[in-house]
Amino acid sequence: MQDSKNLAESQIDTLKKLIVKEGILLPEIPATKPKSDPNSIPLGAKATDSEIANLISVKVASNIVMCSTNMGQSIRTDIGLMWLKFHTEKVILGSKVKSLMQQKGWLKIPPYYYSPGAPHN
Repeated sequence: MQDSKNLAESQIDTLKKLIVKEGILLPEIPATKPKSDPNSIPLGAKATDSEIANLISVKVASNIVMCSTNMGQSIRTDIGLMWLKFHTEKVILGSKVKSLMQQKGWLKIPPYYYSPGAPHN
């Protein structure tokens, strides 16, 4: 989780600097959430480590697609390269998440699909 958070903050800073450099006004940022005690959350309502890893995995996968789309639609080379950098960073994070999920047994492989009438071995 910390790697994901650090990467997001780094990429946000890069985007903020670009927006300011280009003379675009930054949008209003919502107030930060108050600190809470994770131990006060009941066990049935608290996300498990497996659920958190799966959510991070889904977000990383969607971010990779978003970066690819932005690279392809970028007219400016510098902006395209920025999205390529973000894409590469997300791919590296995704491989770390996948390795962790495999080590912990959280990566579930779906059952094989056999088409109707196909022989089963």
